[in-house]
Amino acid sequence: MARVPEVLIVDQDPAARFEVKQLVRGAQLGFAGEAGLGTEAVSLASEAKPDVIICGMSRPPARSLQTIEALLDVLPETPIIAYAREEEVDVVRQAMLAGARDFFQIPAEVERLVDSIRSVLESEERKRLRLSGQSKGIGPKGLVIAIFGAKGGVGKTTIATNLGLALAGNLGQSVVLVDGDNSFGDVAAMLDMRPDRSVVDFIRDTDKIDRTNVTEYLMRHPSGLWVLPAPRESLMWRSVSPDAFRKVLNIVARRFDIVLVDSAAMLSDLALAILDEANMVLWVTSTDFSSINNSLLGLEALQQISYPEARIRLVLNVTSPDDGVRPAKIETVLKRDFFWSIPYDRDIRIGAQVGNAAVIASPGGNGARTLIQLAQALTGGSAPAAPRPTRSFRFFKRREPAPEPVVEQEGG
Repeated sequence: MARVPEVLIVDQDPAARFEVKQLVRGAQLGFAGEAGLGTEAVSLASEAKPDVIICGMSRPPARSLQTIEALLDVLPETPIIAYAREEEVDVVRQAMLAGARDFFQIPAEVERLVDSIRSVLESEERKRLRLSGQSKGIGPKGLVIAIFGAKGGVGKTTIATNLGLALAGNLGQSVVLVDGDNSFGDVAAMLDMRPDRSVVDFIRDTDKIDRTNVTEYLMRHPSGLWVLPAPRESLMWRSVSPDAFRKVLNIVARRFDIVLVDSAAMLSDLALAILDEANMVLWVTSTDFSSINNSLLGLEALQQISYPEARIRLVLNVTSPDDGVRPAKIETVLKRDFFWSIPYDRDIRIGAQVGNAAVIASPGGNGARTLIQLAQALTGGSAPAAPRPTRSFRFFKRREPAPEPVVEQEGG
């Protein structure tokens, strides 16, 4: 029987420690103790030698950051997960730079804590096996982010292309954007690229491709973003099985830091394979009724198959300047808070239509700046200073079912 992980909680605030302790007990994890910041935490960690340390971020965060660094000096192989009540991007970034392996916001659900601890422990085990030479056939893999929408026209491909350009061009990340929309993939068109190869060619030669020659099957945008386009003829997707597409993602994930996947707007077998391979899902919805309703049905379907809810980040994309729907109404319907909100920006829509993405053509616009900041939040990288979007970087809190609300829309 596997040993239950022991967790040490570090926070200067006793009330916050108690709150997180209840999460640890609810998750049926081992409790290695609790301590305040500084020497007290380092001393207890040295004695208890926990499997995971959960550290609260204080305000100002300097002492918390010093404590994280000191803990890593004493126990360099023990992963640290940070948490805070605030949802500010700079706190997350500072925690990650200090050495934290993950971050969550309190109050939180037990599932969120369990998913975070499982993730960091699995990552630590992979590192241990690599260093000991026991996993020569398993290399490090990049972060796989799926961009999904339960309805066409919500802007998922526009977000995927702009996000890819922001990550590669603005933040200098190693990024590949894979078009996994097996209806009518538009990634290449939105980037004004004329592909001479596609995911079908990649799959045909999968046995010949590894991280040393993978770029021969990709296209490179001037920004530095690599692209694996969809086939020009949509019927060619019939030859692409979910398992074959999984192999594609595994290959490119061994070459690039970040793999973005633009998925189809339906929970098909291929889309489910993409979501299964993803470390994170940016679930895009607009404010129109059908988009909200489809998102509700899609999220409920994933719950029925026990898909890890902690992987999903809800993104609101405002597609109309006259939109009168309040985000709080949508959150009530979907029983989730928004992770990110993208304001209406005419330049984004125009850029998508003419193949000149807004994050490059008009980076000073509200929408483009928000997408650049989203890229920053996902990676902890630096980006030009800009006003933060509303409801930025908020992790989900499950809500109790509410009475059937009425979504307000102009014109009925």
